[in-house]
Amino acid sequence: MVKSTVALLVTMLGTVVMGLPAIAQPELEFNSQTPSFEDSLSLGNIRVQVNYEASETLFESDVNYILYYQDKAQLQEQRSEFMLGKIWLQDLTGDDNAEVIVETYSGGAHCCTIHEVYTWTGEEFEEINFGYRDGNGGEFQDLDNDEVFEYLTFDGAFLYAFSSYAGSFPPSQILRIGNNGLEDVTREYPERLRGTAWQMYQSIQSRDYELNGILAGYVAQKMLLGEFEEGWEFMLARYDRTSDQGLDIRNSKGEVIGQYPDFPTALRAFLTENGYFLSP
Repeated sequence: MVKSTVALLVTMLGTVVMGLPAIAQPELEFNSQTPSFEDSLSLGNIRVQVNYEASETLFESDVNYILYYQDKAQLQEQRSEFMLGKIWLQDLTGDDNAEVIVETYSGGAHCCTIHEVYTWTGEEFEEINFGYRDGNGGEFQDLDNDEVFEYLTFDGAFLYAFSSYAGSFPPSQILRIGNNGLEDVTREYPERLRGTAWQMYQSIQSRDYELNGILAGYVAQKMLLGEFEEGWEFMLARYDRTSDQGLDIRNSKGEVIGQYPDFPTALRAFLTENGYFLSP
């Protein structure tokens, strides 16, 4: 293996904030055109040793990585069969220890991107998996400027549920690494939710096809804002009564065992199943 000088990209996170210089973010990127390499990234107490093994086929590359705390090896992992990926170090939790973020993309029409984060607990690295997610998966942003980063994404359950992929507009989902692992903090950011709700509203006003796909997301978004009744009435006045997509009732094996009488009934069941109705 030859150490790659092109693979290692050291970027700067933003500009000077509050008079302090930006923090270097060590990063490694690789794809189907990247030759095999060995390299390492380090930031403070955290270091990761990376061994990338290229493959002649598009989706069968391997990346092996060893995580170190204060130069002592703590954990070794391997990821295989992906189209492209990235590993970088960044303090996501504000504890002055960088997290190791591993991003891989499986390829496909829309899916899937996986983000795996390794955070130092004081005794070991804990792995937090953000799951298989559509498109680019999501992005880390510090929404509160408190040095703790949130993960901005959307609820992929709504894709294809009541329309085609292109006709869907899933509601927001905001996650954060907390003391108990991954926490859903979506409802803590009403202004951001309201901005997305406005985009949904504009899309509904300008669309004359596959309305149910976007109305489903809009009702859910309004529920996240505590405005279910308003969203529901809006949907009732506009939904497509001719569409039967999403009306099938399925059992745990995915077999069709019946059909809902209409879109509102199917949507209420879907929202209940996916936890949008909060318990009293």
